[in-house]
Amino acid sequence: MSELPRTMNQRQAIQLLERNGWVRTLGGRHTVKMTKPGKRPVVLPHHKGATYGVQLTQAILKQAELKGGSR
Repeated sequence: MSELPRTMNQRQAIQLLERNGWVRTLGGRHTVKMTKPGKRPVVLPHHKGATYGVQLTQAILKQAELKGGSR
């Protein structure tokens, strides 16, 4: 698996999760909900197209179980 990004925006997060088996199920004007069978949904905020901060990116990766809890 390639190295995980330090930061990303909503579009990059959607692409990364889709490559790892997640499916886009609901999306309002400001959020996108990604689901995967047997996992809790991950909600991706819009942030007006800006890049997510490091902590938000890491939280999304952890929720999607793409990153371990320990560093």
